[in-house]
Amino acid sequence: MRQSIIWRFVVIILVLTVWGASLFPLNDQPFYEVLKEEAGKKADKKLDRLIERAQKIDNSNDGKVLTPPRAVLQIAEKRGINLRDYISIYNQPDASNEAVVDLVRRKAAGKLRLGLDLRGGTEFIVNFDKQKLIEKSPSRADDIEGARDEIIEILRNRVDQSGVVEAQLQPIGPTTISLKIPSIDADDVKGFRELVQQTAQLDFRMVHEDNDALVAQEKNKDFKEPIAYERMLMKASEDASAPPQVLYVKRFPEKVNGQHISRAFPSVNQFGSYSISLEFDTEGAALFADTTRASVGQRMAIVLDNTVYSAPNINEAITGGRAEISGNFTPDEATKLSVVLRCGNLPVPIEVVGEFSTDPTLGADSVKSGAYSALAGLILIFIFMVVYYMTAGVIADLALLANILLVMGTMTIAGATVTLPGIAGIVLTIGMAVDANVLIFERIREELRNKKSIKNAVLTGYDRAFITIIDANITTLITALILYRFGSGSIRGFAVTLSIGIMASLFTALFMTRTIFEFLIEKDWIKKIKMVDWVGERNFDFLKVGTLTKMASIALIALSVATMLVRGKAAFSVDFTGGTAITYNYVHEVPISDVRAALDKAGYTDARVSYKSSAQQETKLLEIVVASVEENDQDEASDAVVASVPEVDVKNEIQQMLNATFPDAEFAKGSKKEIGGLVGARFTKQALAAFGFSLLGIIAYITFRFEFAFAIGAVAALAHDIIICTGIFLIANFGERQLSLPVIAALLTIMGYSLNDTIVIFDRIRENVGLIKKKDYLEIVNLSLNSTISRTLLTSVTTMIVVVTLYIFGGGAINDFALVMLVGVLVGTYSSLFVATPVMIFWRNRSGGRQENQAATKTAKLAETTA
Repeated sequence: MRQSIIWRFVVIILVLTVWGASLFPLNDQPFYEVLKEEAGKKADKKLDRLIERAQKIDNSNDGKVLTPPRAVLQIAEKRGINLRDYISIYNQPDASNEAVVDLVRRKAAGKLRLGLDLRGGTEFIVNFDKQKLIEKSPSRADDIEGARDEIIEILRNRVDQSGVVEAQLQPIGPTTISLKIPSIDADDVKGFRELVQQTAQLDFRMVHEDNDALVAQEKNKDFKEPIAYERMLMKASEDASAPPQVLYVKRFPEKVNGQHISRAFPSVNQFGSYSISLEFDTEGAALFADTTRASVGQRMAIVLDNTVYSAPNINEAITGGRAEISGNFTPDEATKLSVVLRCGNLPVPIEVVGEFSTDPTLGADSVKSGAYSALAGLILIFIFMVVYYMTAGVIADLALLANILLVMGTMTIAGATVTLPGIAGIVLTIGMAVDANVLIFERIREELRNKKSIKNAVLTGYDRAFITIIDANITTLITALILYRFGSGSIRGFAVTLSIGIMASLFTALFMTRTIFEFLIEKDWIKKIKMVDWVGERNFDFLKVGTLTKMASIALIALSVATMLVRGKAAFSVDFTGGTAITYNYVHEVPISDVRAALDKAGYTDARVSYKSSAQQETKLLEIVVASVEENDQDEASDAVVASVPEVDVKNEIQQMLNATFPDAEFAKGSKKEIGGLVGARFTKQALAAFGFSLLGIIAYITFRFEFAFAIGAVAALAHDIIICTGIFLIANFGERQLSLPVIAALLTIMGYSLNDTIVIFDRIRENVGLIKKKDYLEIVNLSLNSTISRTLLTSVTTMIVVVTLYIFGGGAINDFALVMLVGVLVGTYSSLFVATPVMIFWRNRSGGRQENQAATKTAKLAETTA
């Protein structure tokens, strides 16, 4: 056996082992057990007594819950115990107790983070003082809601900068915001609460030249603070017994401040202590250089939220545009503070005025049906691959299992939150990942038809499929990277998931399956490769039906655009428009699925239903969000939506309906308030900018790899698919469906699917143009379409298996998502054959390609004559 095959197997096993290990533990582990395990042989009676005492005070006498990490810290501090004596942290010999507890807490935490729909979470009601905002920025007196929206985006970036946490933010009135996070762990919630409330006002202030003398004179009765300076304490050092250092710093900070930060990230010095490294933008770097140049020999205090973290001496002008905040940080503190600084200062201090625990927004039945349908779709794909490709199908299934492991493992490493639509999307990604294997196997089939040996057919098949797979996936990856760079929130989350899926697919299809094939061939365990061929060789004239398909596309686009215009605002769900949130007290809880069904029957087809409770107020509430009556009354274009929310007291009407349907629940004490959408104006602008830049990236890459006409064809197919999918979705169910965030996720997925399909066909056209000299350009294009039809249809079939399963059995929670995908797969397959290529030919002819086509035709005829 060749040495390279052995090494490749070693790499595969190592990667799958590391990624598999990253999935565990799936659920949270007991903190004290993990603490003992980490201590190992160093554990002694002193540590055992500490744990025993901490367990006893978990629930204190005053009724306040003390979590295990906080209980351990409290006992350790009282008894002077250094936890680093039991648990060491790499490169931190003097690690604080907080750092050790933080390490144990992270190791005890379950790696699988479930979303608000599957597990529930915590809701913070955040408020700011309008008067304080006006005092700080008088120009914003007429733009209170603009300041609120700015705070929403800053908070969104703080809690969900990568887009994988799946937090939900929406305005409630001009000065109030609802923030929901998918976390119920007390320490996580505490960390989020601190992250949210921190103003992160970073200033640089000069320390008085005679600071030491001033501190020494403080005890004198006649001592007075120097004019224009104020007394501040420096943050405590690691030596808790040492008194905090006193500094007299200027009342007015220097011109450079936190607004000039371009990057902030945690770093570790040679002693293992954590600090925060700062990088300024161009203006900030110039201001920082001027300030330090004018203050050589003095001390500069780095002040964050009125706390001095460090006050280094300035030995020379600092022109590199960098600074560092040192302090007694734990890794978690340094990371969170870096995030806060990166996201910018809040325009005004905010306060958490309410906190609720929220139950999962999906009922147990919906969760089960969604999970079972996703699993069923996956199993059906495995069966189909084995039936159609036989031995090769078994190898593909092994690659798909590895793909699942890599995708889920990477998501846990990235700290991504798994939601039900996310699970469906992952399974769907796996279904689409079959495409790479299908592409390779169809290439192998072609080589076997040319009477090549099994070994040569496999090697040539992989070599010829390699460029196609790389081109298709890099185009999609460029789209994902641009969406991540310029998008925010869930757009970034989609980009992360898409990128993970692409990289996993490339590894398993091009590296793993090839290694397995070469191993089996080397061992002579494969005598023959059998595959079913339901499609066979075809010679259909795709271009001949161009007029018919053009008319069909124009008609569907016109119908879709007309539908969007007629539906208007009514096409958007409360995710975009906001609505009316109604809450009721209750005696007996009714399953969410039953409440939703009753609301659907009463005409509230787009209602959002969830339960939440407040430990402080000892209340349990049912919350229902429906479209605002005022908005619907203004939209005369949608009779259906107006009828669904009649002009009556919605709160009382829903309460009466629910009590009539569920008399034992005893819903009462209803309250009503208007809320904004989950998607704000700034988010929308960022999303549109991200889409625009992604289209430019697609055009640039395809032009580089092919030519400009191909790029125009690909973009035209994308626009065609998105418009028609949106239109058909809005027409479905007699116009009752509305665009929501899961629907947008489905449209983004269709965008990637369509692009991948189109690039595969374009790649075959490019290849055949270089190989075939005796046919004109249009004949080569038609031949290429016929050559790839088998792969196109098979990929569509495997994807449709998952989509149809999700649509039929997935339940209402993901029915919209599945419907868009169902339409998208059909339309995407159609557009790759009948839209992208004809548009490419049209543009090529229009821009001078006609002469090239005619020259190629003459060359082909001359070659035939010579022959």
